[in-house]
Amino acid sequence: MKGIDLREHRVLAVAFDKFEALSSAFPDVLEQSQENDVRAAMESLDGLHKKYQSLFHELQKCIEEYEHKKKTVRATINKANRKLACEPVKRTAV
Repeated sequence: MKGIDLREHRVLAVAFDKFEALSSAFPDVLEQSQENDVRAAMESLDGLHKKYQSLFHELQKCIEEYEHKKKTVRATINKANRKLACEPVKRTAV
């Protein structure tokens, strides 16, 4: 599974901040539709990044819970196996 590179997202955010600063300093250079496209694209990208962060956090919690349950189940199985292994074998009369 490939994750989202947080550093790369920050670089895009910085580039967008620069875009906003330049577009407000030189408002007549870009057409309004171009400016709106850039803003909408960045808003969508930020939304996806926030969704990714939320899902990634959920996944980490799930992994931690799984690891805890795995240790509990392993300990329970091992304890039961040790108990079973120590039981004398009961033989039935043939």
